[in-house]
Amino acid sequence: MSPLVSILVPNYNHARFLPQRLDTIIAQTFQDYELIVLDDCSNDNSREVLTSYASRVPMRLIFNEQNSGSTFIQWQKGAAAAVGKYLWIAESDDFADPNFLQRLVTIMEQSPNVGLAYCGSTRVSADGMMGPLCEAGNRPLHETRWSRDYQNHGRDEVARYFVIQNIIPNASAVLVRRDVFQKAVRGAELRRLSGDWWTWVRILLESDLAFVAEPMNFFRMHDRSVRETTKSAVACAERFSLQAYVYSHVSPTIKVRARSFQASYGPWRHYIRSPAFEWDWKWFAAVRRDAQKIYPLATARMLAGLIRAIIECRLPRRLREQRFSSSI
Repeated sequence: MSPLVSILVPNYNHARFLPQRLDTIIAQTFQDYELIVLDDCSNDNSREVLTSYASRVPMRLIFNEQNSGSTFIQWQKGAAAAVGKYLWIAESDDFADPNFLQRLVTIMEQSPNVGLAYCGSTRVSADGMMGPLCEAGNRPLHETRWSRDYQNHGRDEVARYFVIQNIIPNASAVLVRRDVFQKAVRGAELRRLSGDWWTWVRILLESDLAFVAEPMNFFRMHDRSVRETTKSAVACAERFSLQAYVYSHVSPTIKVRARSFQASYGPWRHYIRSPAFEWDWKWFAAVRRDAQKIYPLATARMLAGLIRAIIECRLPRRLREQRFSSSI
């Protein structure tokens, strides 16, 4: 008989975090699962750690001979190998409370329209120091929404919140229906940073969402994470592109459109005014085109911002860097 949950652990060079990740999976109070670990050709001692655990704990190990270059390709590969009704993508550098699966599986079993359930997350440093709740980053959208449990229609959640930003800060906090996920994740591999945002949106265009406020997921923040190594130019382009995709499927108010644009325009303006900015006409044209789909005044705002950046670039480099530093 197939397990109810398939747990996918995509790993790349996280040998130092794997024991805590795997131990907190093994310690789950819900035990009807299969464990699939995918190593993307790590060059640390991840294989040794995983082989050691596999000798003691039932799991399937999938070792790539070449690095795939994408976390989301690993997601797709793991989902194709899974047999469970639900998927938990337990990222290799994060860890979880023992009741994580039990709480979310119960919700999914009781609510057949829910395609995605997730819980609160706590930030954790590389050395294990606890930080703030990740959902604090959603407060500008709604002061109290993420302070209590709730369920909502997926399309409404997309139109109100996901169109502005990815309100799910960490994939490890999420439980999804495998059949819905396998369709939604197609195309995620084309995105360096926002493949998770893309996937959640596509799931919620077809199903509903449930949130558990209790922070049962622990999100590791460190300098080797994808978020920390993605270039600003790529991150900005992906944000506008994802928002344009959302607007092709839902019709928010002009007020929400303005907030959506501003949410991506801020990081974009920050980047073009920074010393790291490198001019690329094709990049600018693509970003502007997507931004215009989001907000009618986007072109005017972006051209004004670009002209200001060009003027600043004529200043001596030292002065330009001082002006940039004073603005952050």
